[in-house]
Amino acid sequence: MSLTKKPIKDKKQSIKDVLRQRKKEQKKKLKEKRARLVVKNLPFNFTEENLKEHFSKYGDVTDIHILKKEDGKMTGCAFIQYKLVQKARKAKHYTNGQPFLGRNLNVDFAMSKKDYDNIRYKKEIKEEKDNIKVEVKEEPIDEEILKEEVKDEDQENEKDGDDKDDDDLHISDSEDEHQSDEEMEIDEEEQISSKPRVESNDVSEGKTVFIKNVPFTATNEDLKACMEKYGPIYYALICVDKYTEHSKGTAFVKFCFQEDAEKVLQAGTELTLLGNVLDCHKALLKNEILSQQESKSNKKKDVKDSRNLYLVKEGVILAGASAAEGVSQADMLKRLQLEKYKSQMLRNLNMFVSRERLVVHNLPINWDDKKFRELCKKFAGENAKIKEARVMKNMRDVDVNGVGKSKGFGFVTLDNHENALTLLRNLNNNPNIFSVSKRPIVTFSIEKKTALQAKQKRLERSKMKNPVSRNYNPKLVEEEKKQNEQKAINKSKSVDKDKKIKNDNLQDFAGIPGKPGVQRMRNNFKLSQQAAKHFESVKNEKKKKKTMKKSLADKMKDFTKQEKQKIRNKDESDNFSKLVSHYKKTIANVPSIKEKWYSNDN
Repeated sequence: MSLTKKPIKDKKQSIKDVLRQRKKEQKKKLKEKRARLVVKNLPFNFTEENLKEHFSKYGDVTDIHILKKEDGKMTGCAFIQYKLVQKARKAKHYTNGQPFLGRNLNVDFAMSKKDYDNIRYKKEIKEEKDNIKVEVKEEPIDEEILKEEVKDEDQENEKDGDDKDDDDLHISDSEDEHQSDEEMEIDEEEQISSKPRVESNDVSEGKTVFIKNVPFTATNEDLKACMEKYGPIYYALICVDKYTEHSKGTAFVKFCFQEDAEKVLQAGTELTLLGNVLDCHKALLKNEILSQQESKSNKKKDVKDSRNLYLVKEGVILAGASAAEGVSQADMLKRLQLEKYKSQMLRNLNMFVSRERLVVHNLPINWDDKKFRELCKKFAGENAKIKEARVMKNMRDVDVNGVGKSKGFGFVTLDNHENALTLLRNLNNNPNIFSVSKRPIVTFSIEKKTALQAKQKRLERSKMKNPVSRNYNPKLVEEEKKQNEQKAINKSKSVDKDKKIKNDNLQDFAGIPGKPGVQRMRNNFKLSQQAAKHFESVKNEKKKKKTMKKSLADKMKDFTKQEKQKIRNKDESDNFSKLVSHYKKTIANVPSIKEKWYSNDN
């Protein structure tokens, strides 16, 4: 019996495994279908490659199916399969109504054939009713159904809206987070809703609160439990991102009574949720939010580059361009060096490009400020006013009159940016001014913010001290006068102290002081005798130093111990040292010869 039961059990288990596998596959297919888009109004000259390239910007496209007629002609419709639902939503948001090869696309989520047929059927019935002009009585609506319909209607409104954070939009009817991925649509024109449109009055009643800094791990239940301390509530909803389906860190809470909502707004730092201090604000109407967005966008448009970095490229001569024709190699090399210098200077965030000040290079060496000003006035325009035109000079290399040698460049400052731009475009790289091989190089000057601020402070201070100026401040003048007097007193004291020190020192080593009234030269000095006497005194001092006994400590200071010489360790493998030692031994063992060699009888 046991043998027969085992195969039956194995068979049942295998069937269950097959069914489970099928369910998994069905779920996988359903999940994939959620990320499927239908694209309408496609141009007839498109291809699968350029369509895939257009839609793959927003995510991984796994499949593209182009619908065709029986004769092979395109219908202008295609299905695009994405890997993730979030990417499909992103593609729908950014491509729906946007041009593609000259046509505005109609993009929406694809849906099953069954749902599509139902919508078509409902649409046909509605058209028939409209044609027949049948009056349909509206049925009474329950309050619970009405709330659900309000939420669904708000979800559709949020879906059609722009992709903007609820953190910036304090809108109380943003409940798109409850929208399920299974609700697919095929076309906005084919969406038919039998539900009546109901507008929410949450914000106008003053019972709704918009909350920031909500923990990402918090749920609607956690928020509800936190807010019920202040009073009964209708709902507590955390805002969820459309694409990522994660919390945005914001939420809406509607209270039953306006007094409870005001209590929450006045709670301050006392209101916390999961360790985060909640930031509560009064919810605003949609029109107010849109007006705020417009004002913010206008402000963003008005914001300009504070450092004027776009002016760095003004007047640059590119190799190969028409402006580079006839430019000498030396000029082009100098321009390249200047561009490198500018890029290096602008790495410092305190440096910026001036809008009114220009620097002109390649000026002739014999030019002065007057000639330079006349040149700038000629090319800047009739109404232009030149505030400054100065040729830079090397004051270390001056001529007979004390005038420095020109460095070959100068600065010019105009009254406004338009005139400076006109001067640059008329003067830069002009071959008719100096010479064809050496043309003027004009660029906007790079300035330092701290230096300009210091200059502005000095100017304001001088105006405050000027009696003619409107900003004249007599108190400041009096304070500076007192400070200068105190400085002068301190300086005189220090000078007197120095003089006293010098006079004290003069008594020791300065010699005989001269007395007024003595006009004739003294002849009783006898310089030769004075010199001989001084020589004798110096000689005696030397003798005293030699004969004077030194203490032990002084002797120790004078004594310098010599270092021991290092004895070279003999290497055993040194054959030469062995040979020398051998000869030494043989010489030492030789007996002494008393008889002389010439006394030998032989």
